[in-house]
Amino acid sequence: MHQKQPYDPIISQAKDWPVVRLNKQYSHFLKTVVADSVQTLLAEYPSTDALRSMLRKTAEMERMRIQKISWRVDPPDELAFWELIAHSLSDRRNVSLSALLHRVVKRYAHEISGRFRISHYRLGQRAVAYTLAQLLRPAGLRGMRSPWNTHTQLQERIHITGATTQLRELARIGTIVMVPTHFSHLDSLVMAWVTHALGLPHFIYGAGRNLFNSRFFSYFMNNLGTYKIDRRKKNLPYLTTLKTYSSLTLQWGCHSLFYPGGTRSRSGALEQKLKLGLLSTTFEAQYRSYRAHGRGARKLFVVPVVLNYHCVLEAPRLINDYLRTQGLSNTQDPSSYKLLQRATHLFTKDSNIFVSIGQAMDLLGHTVDNAGDSYDAQGAYVDTYQQVLDLSPPIAIERQYESRTRALGETISKAYYQANCVLTSHLVAFSTFSIIEQQHAGLTLQALLQLSPKQLVVAYTALEHAFVQLREAILQLHQLDKIQIEPALQTGDLTMMIQQGLRNLGLYHSRRPLLQNRTGDIVIQDVSTLLYYRNKLQGYDLERHFA
Repeated sequence: MHQKQPYDPIISQAKDWPVVRLNKQYSHFLKTVVADSVQTLLAEYPSTDALRSMLRKTAEMERMRIQKISWRVDPPDELAFWELIAHSLSDRRNVSLSALLHRVVKRYAHEISGRFRISHYRLGQRAVAYTLAQLLRPAGLRGMRSPWNTHTQLQERIHITGATTQLRELARIGTIVMVPTHFSHLDSLVMAWVTHALGLPHFIYGAGRNLFNSRFFSYFMNNLGTYKIDRRKKNLPYLTTLKTYSSLTLQWGCHSLFYPGGTRSRSGALEQKLKLGLLSTTFEAQYRSYRAHGRGARKLFVVPVVLNYHCVLEAPRLINDYLRTQGLSNTQDPSSYKLLQRATHLFTKDSNIFVSIGQAMDLLGHTVDNAGDSYDAQGAYVDTYQQVLDLSPPIAIERQYESRTRALGETISKAYYQANCVLTSHLVAFSTFSIIEQQHAGLTLQALLQLSPKQLVVAYTALEHAFVQLREAILQLHQLDKIQIEPALQTGDLTMMIQQGLRNLGLYHSRRPLLQNRTGDIVIQDVSTLLYYRNKLQGYDLERHFA
């Protein structure tokens, strides 16, 4: 349900948040990250020759990366450091390979880590709320004299629905791993506001190291517990240190947020092939917590979240990126100047965002109740404590993590479809694109993208007919709890629903996907962007309901 009243914090004092407790022992935490990472690597490379070979390969990869791809955020002594490591490896006299490994891992650990300061968090929350209020409802601001009093306005525009009560209850007794979909650069701002609005402690998450090129951004993010992910680095010491860092934050009880899609969805569709590298660290964290604390250990809960926008500012560029990967696009990306022009529209128009909180699950994909107990598909109680401990010993357990994580990823992907919220704009886009496909049956997608303007006009009566058919199918899915719907789709007023969808679809784009001409018919201005929004409803087999 969408609650209008603010939620009380589940932990009254911020000083008692897990991330604050971790920050107070920051030095000890980092030493643990280094020690555990080194231990893991030495166990995997027990012989001197194997360890030397691995370190030599790491140094070579790093020197090559520095020469080919350098960022402003990179430290000035980086090349010198790796030259020294390479020189030490070539000198077989009295060189401690374990000491070299320790130096490498320690450097990575300090590079990855982020501090947390409550003062920066509070300032950041105010900045996030003010920015979102400006973007979503400038007319609702009370004036520049009181820029922080924006909670009520944002509640009217950011609709938090779904299992919010369960999320809050589980956050009291366990550790939450939130896994949102990723469609827009706005996602992180929205999720920061949502977790705060729900009265939850701060969630930590990883951000691309390239984002820290900005000194202003870097200053704040480095003090909000955000850890840095450098996707240029593929060597084993770095990846091991990164995974150890993530696992230990969970073992310390810090709520975490992962984007399992890895990057923004280029096609506009819900993510199906998830990148599960960091998600695998949840298994190690749960295993080690149970080993250390028994049944009294905090249980990890995975909570899928789906974000839906009537307009994704980057949609034209994203869909063109996707089409190019399919060998289909012959269009050009909008320039940065044009994107900036579009961004100015955000300050003059209204919009809504729908955040759907999915049902929580345990790491094995079982559903959980509000008390955190797990149940299988037949409703039988599952002892996850025993199941997790039944995994292989720690050294061999990594092999099982991969299969377990793949299974968890599949369960998350299915949960996205169930939590997805259909908006009027998405249903209008799907209906219109289905009509074009029907009118030009037999054409390839490439041919559809190249239709002339005269061929891209849809009669309003045809849109009404398609919309009614597809809405009925959506309502049936909703009754079966297989999808969520925007309240406006339940009104029964057909004209209002279609007009709202047309009005909101691609609200901020310089070229709206759809426009209504003087005769009332629908003109498609941008087929590829229309495809992006049509893809929001891909995967529900709606095509068979359209005739």
